[in-house]
Amino acid sequence: MQRREVITGIGAALLSAGVSPTIVLGQGAGKPLRITHAVTSLAYMQSYIAQQNGYFREAGFAPQIIDAGGGGPDVQLVLSGRAELTVNDGAQILPALAQGQKLVCVLGLLNRSIVNATISKAAAQKIGLTETMTFKERIKLLKGLKIGVTRAGALTWQLARFNLVSAGLDPDKDAQVVAVGGPPALAAALDNGAIDVMYISMPIGEKLVGEGKAISFINNAKGDDPKLSNFLMEGLWATPEYLAANRATIAAAVGAYKKASQFIRESTPEAIVASLKPTLESLGDAVLLDSVKRIQPAVSASGKVTAEEFDTTQAVLKINGILDKSFSLGDVFDGSMVGA
Repeated sequence: MQRREVITGIGAALLSAGVSPTIVLGQGAGKPLRITHAVTSLAYMQSYIAQQNGYFREAGFAPQIIDAGGGGPDVQLVLSGRAELTVNDGAQILPALAQGQKLVCVLGLLNRSIVNATISKAAAQKIGLTETMTFKERIKLLKGLKIGVTRAGALTWQLARFNLVSAGLDPDKDAQVVAVGGPPALAAALDNGAIDVMYISMPIGEKLVGEGKAISFINNAKGDDPKLSNFLMEGLWATPEYLAANRATIAAAVGAYKKASQFIRESTPEAIVASLKPTLESLGDAVLLDSVKRIQPAVSASGKVTAEEFDTTQAVLKINGILDKSFSLGDVFDGSMVGA
């Protein structure tokens, strides 16, 4: 698997939008298929598995997996036709739908939030955090802290604000939520004290915890926040127009992703780590192994999005003031390619 920076085509489009050049991962010969991710993380493990295990190749694709550096540009690339598919969370898609920009989910991938909050040891000591504190007690301690997220409006931003509101705090007055950038920038900011807490999908925070530099503050992958135990964390999305004109292509992509989900659910954590290492090797075997064990239960067995997952996702958006209307599951999910 080759890694290379792209500064023309999609890369140029990202630059024009104020986003750093993307990393595009290519694999062999076949039909090009551009798939966007917000960042590089285990939230997109099915993409990495499908590529490394050859499921994309078997489906006839030479995919380009595009890391957009945070939530927002990943969606816009698909809406503008500069990419065909996005692996994305419902909380990132629904605001676009409210503005008349529709995407359709053709396969559910993760059905529990795996965006966790990690706190620096200095900040934990300052606020008096202890291991015996309940979730409700912990989120009240967010008051006055500087909280790092990827981008304003991204899922990291939404969940940070969601926790503040759940604690009875005003996210615009009682804490400082700042957009820092992708995982490396967030990790560096927490490490050097520029922020107190960071919200990011696994296993970025877990790596710092494993290095003894930070402490786990909210572990959604474990179910710390019961409100997020059913959540449209990740699905495979396309525009209705692309879906209507390219059903065979999307069906083949759905098949590759279903194989990846099945592999993750049925394989040993060690086998999954082996397939993820070409993309996430810098995290280290111990962090990857622990994170895979935590995420395996969040991988959708059916590929179907449930009404409960969808309603929880809408609730997060409404609490944040991002969504002022309600949608039905049928507005966003097409399960015709998922099968029984």
